[in-house]
Amino acid sequence: MSERDLRKMLNYASGFCEKRFADKGEIAPMWHAITSAGETIIEPHPTYLGKDMAAAMIRAFFDMRDVVRYVYVGEAWTLKRMIRPEEQEELFRKGLSEHPDRVEVVQIQGEDHEYGQIIASREIIRPKRGKPHLGPLEMVTDLPFIPRGATVQSEGRMVGMLPVRGTRQ
Repeated sequence: MSERDLRKMLNYASGFCEKRFADKGEIAPMWHAITSAGETIIEPHPTYLGKDMAAAMIRAFFDMRDVVRYVYVGEAWTLKRMIRPEEQEELFRKGLSEHPDRVEVVQIQGEDHEYGQIIASREIIRPKRGKPHLGPLEMVTDLPFIPRGATVQSEGRMVGMLPVRGTRQ
């Protein structure tokens, strides 16, 4: 049940991004969350706080509201290939914004307290002529450079946003 619900939210977010990008030419970062009581929350990402504080604020907000499932959307840079070991340190230090192989995407990621994490993206295509648009939805596990059977794990300030559930569950 929880995987189906998370994938449904992810697909809804993908359609929303398509329409919003066609209208506005950009995607403002935002959260779509569901509480344990079934309440829906749509919350803009507080970018004005800075990256670390914004993530901490969303994490605290999700804990206060007892969020059990969420999807986050926002624009990001990525690579459409595996990171080579010799470039890993520099990429983590500098980021992808200046990398010559970078690709601009709308990232759609979500978590469910039972199912776990799911990550997808839609490439932002900026043709020389005509309006920019989004490419098809690609699940991270379906990308051609991910070896078959490999485990994909994401980490960083925007991962693991759900409240830790222990005795209160």
